[in-house]
Amino acid sequence: MRRVSLALSLSVAAVCGVLLGAQDPEHAPPPRGATQTPAAAPAVPANAPAQPPGRGRGDAPAAAGGRGRGRGFDQAAIARAKPIFEPQCGFCHGNNARGRAGGPDLARSLVVLADTGGKELAGFVRTGRPERGMPAFPGLTDQEISDIAEFLHERLEAARSRAATDTMASLVGDANAGAAYFNGPGRCTTCHAVTGDLAGIGAKYDPPTLQGRIVNPRPGGGRGQAAVSPRATRTVAVTLSNGQTISGALDFISEFVVTLIEPSGARRSFTREGEVPKVVVSDPLQAHFDMLRTLRDKDMQDLTAYLWTLK
Repeated sequence: MRRVSLALSLSVAAVCGVLLGAQDPEHAPPPRGATQTPAAAPAVPANAPAQPPGRGRGDAPAAAGGRGRGRGFDQAAIARAKPIFEPQCGFCHGNNARGRAGGPDLARSLVVLADTGGKELAGFVRTGRPERGMPAFPGLTDQEISDIAEFLHERLEAARSRAATDTMASLVGDANAGAAYFNGPGRCTTCHAVTGDLAGIGAKYDPPTLQGRIVNPRPGGGRGQAAVSPRATRTVAVTLSNGQTISGALDFISEFVVTLIEPSGARRSFTREGEVPKVVVSDPLQAHFDMLRTLRDKDMQDLTAYLWTLK
């Protein structure tokens, strides 16, 4: 139940781009001299759209519906990643990256979800988040991080595939317990009201989407996705050495650079060296991400069941 319920949290999110690669062997031409017969033709409509090629010959195709749509994952990269990931990350996140008592499930990590080929993941891994108990791993090479990213994205797609098998699986919670959590320890009423922004939410979204919004409140905004609501936009204030402060919507941030979009629409980037310039990020959805550190499967299931009743 834990795997299914956690997997459903990603049913609304797909932010990262598709990586292209080699031809899918399932559609490769027959060996020389082989004779094709009508019975051997693929059982798909003649006008079906062609699928993008996979990344590795012989790789299993990724689950439909997200980043890996129509392509196989690089199994060689995944094989290289496991002996690196397991001893350095598995003690917190589990050897399969689905989380343990000491660390969160990476199949619902926004960092992984927003990553493209290890580029975004690299800065996060090398600097860590000491304030949240995650150490830095500065010794990992670009190739090792790219391999780990491939492994994590394969885990993400596997989670999404399992979720698709039963879209109502998230309705296993107790709605009354969910109401108690909403009004009590969940502190949801700090920002939300069932007669305000959540009025009729159970009629707007199906259960998997509701559950996804709990753990991933910022869907969209990536390549090919719907724009992020202004209400959910992260902002940043950059204070230069001369005291000038430039503020705007956060576009990108790493240990080396921060990019923002000013109210005028102008995009500005600033090189970072340690604490210079001073960078302060404000996230209106931070409470959701903080909640993930203590959110239990039962709380998530109960809260989903409760929100489903608000119609």
